[in-house]
Amino acid sequence: MNPERRRSSESGFTLIEALIAIVVLAFGIIGITNLFVVATASNQMGNMTTSAAVRSVETLEKLKALPFNMLTPGGSLTADSGANPTPEVTVAGVLAYNCQETVPGVGLVRSRWTVVGDFPGGNDVRYITVRSEVSGPFGGQLSRAEYATFRTCTTRGCPNVPAP
Repeated sequence: MNPERRRSSESGFTLIEALIAIVVLAFGIIGITNLFVVATASNQMGNMTTSAAVRSVETLEKLKALPFNMLTPGGSLTADSGANPTPEVTVAGVLAYNCQETVPGVGLVRSRWTVVGDFPGGNDVRYITVRSEVSGPFGGQLSRAEYATFRTCTTRGCPNVPAP
């Protein structure tokens, strides 16, 4: 037999081996692509949660900065008390009980709050609860943050603070 015509079994890849390598590589790429999709969705949800929390804290701080006599009891955490398409907590000097803000990359963040003031022993304490929600493009809540605090009146003019 001619030595030049003799083929070695280790001379290269067969078509079957190449196809199996391509299939294994394709499954690996599909798995990595799925990880990117999940990471993107998790990142978007984190952005929404952060936006709701930041908006809720900002609203609570604005309410705490108002004069005590403006914190009139009322409001609802589940329904708007009138239309207020601005991020401000007052409209024409009156407490609005709801506001909204469009956050770039997240969407509409709606904040609602309640002020409770009927406590035994006096009317110089307010319990403020703020809830902010990010809604999806087709409705429905995607993320929510809720914070609460007490506010007391310790200056002249409060119901239980004696005049000097």
